[in-house]
Amino acid sequence: MNENIDNKQVDENFFNIVISLSQSALVGMGKISNPQTGKVEKNMDLVRVNIDILQMLKEKTKGNLAKKEKEILTDTLTNLQLTFVDEQKKDSNESNKKEENKDLKETKKPTKKEDSKDSKKSGKKDK
Repeated sequence: MNENIDNKQVDENFFNIVISLSQSALVGMGKISNPQTGKVEKNMDLVRVNIDILQMLKEKTKGNLAKKEKEILTDTLTNLQLTFVDEQKKDSNESNKKEENKDLKETKKPTKKEDSKDSKKSGKKDK
């Protein structure tokens, strides 16, 4: 590898691009609030796009980054990918729990026919 590339400082514009995409992904995962609205919002599609852009940036700049730039990009990308997978698992588990609770509620609900039988046994009339 070229020694000049290894010795140069981190380019400020490069760093800002990586951090900007990272922050946008964190907003999309609901890890930090949206700076425009102040609200925590989830948009996993936005996260996927930002991770894909960072991955493309890593591939396109291969061999052209200073050691520190490469570390920043690789570490940021790895952390976002791991956090993304964790968030997908959480969302999946929450979805499954909601479905289970919905199923439980539906199985516990008496049908109209059962209500009618119960009210006749107790001497009450259906309305």
